[in-house]
Amino acid sequence: PTWLRLFSILLMFAGVISTAILVAFLAELMITRRLLISSGPRKVRSLRNHVVVVGLGSFGIRVVADLTAAGCDVAVIERDENNRFLSSVAELDVPVIFGDATLRQTLDSACIEEARAVAVLTQDDMVNIETGIVLREMLGSRFLPPGSRSDIPLVLRVYDRSLGSAVAQRFGFDNVRSTVDLAAPWFIGAAMGLQVLGTFSVGQRSFMIGGMHVAPGSELDGVPMRDLSTQTRVIAITRPDAPVTLHPRRDAQLLGGDTVYLVGPYRELLATLRKGEAWEQPANADAAAG
Repeated sequence: PTWLRLFSILLMFAGVISTAILVAFLAELMITRRLLISSGPRKVRSLRNHVVVVGLGSFGIRVVADLTAAGCDVAVIERDENNRFLSSVAELDVPVIFGDATLRQTLDSACIEEARAVAVLTQDDMVNIETGIVLREMLGSRFLPPGSRSDIPLVLRVYDRSLGSAVAQRFGFDNVRSTVDLAAPWFIGAAMGLQVLGTFSVGQRSFMIGGMHVAPGSELDGVPMRDLSTQTRVIAITRPDAPVTLHPRRDAQLLGGDTVYLVGPYRELLATLRKGEAWEQPANADAAAG
């Protein structure tokens, strides 16, 4: 029948078109991937005074995005060609070099000698340490110039705090950061009621900036600032219906209802927070008094 012949012809055309679309999609996917792989080293060759980020994980992509937003040129070294953040990096127009960062030729392709800083942020501590050692050997005098600090900051992400401290002392790395040390103050402070504004490290010690409410009748109500911990500094005090007091004097008193903004070692801030909480008298004591 005529209708069956027409249906067969349409079916053949549909099969040919579907096959052509599938082949074109696969070809574009392969060509785009190859262009991405080959274009990375070519773009990096034109960079000067850029930041090299090793590792494109959830932490690395955040660093890349922040550096790009700050106006810095960035180059990324990543081992996995199927990394899930490649599309995000492509949107930021950041070149990616695929390879093993522990190999000198991979680091050479990122123009390490022309970089302003290097951040090694993979999820493997041993890979980060090995990459740092290779970079230290490659940079030579630029990493440890006689009588001065390195002119190429090298930041290593090491999950284990004790391992990071040992590596920093053994190999002379100034910027070994533990993600646990940086994140723990946020979680602990927020869980205990402290308004955490930021954390930072000095050497291998973690510091925190946070806001604390002084409850009426607490240990801190009426206490002068000079009686606080010597490692804690008050940078501002806010009171209801009063202007903000910046850098208050040491003889200033804390009053119930104040919101105090402090900076210091986060353990010291947590201890101060406990003193600022309201003291509740046990119910059995009230019954005995009655």
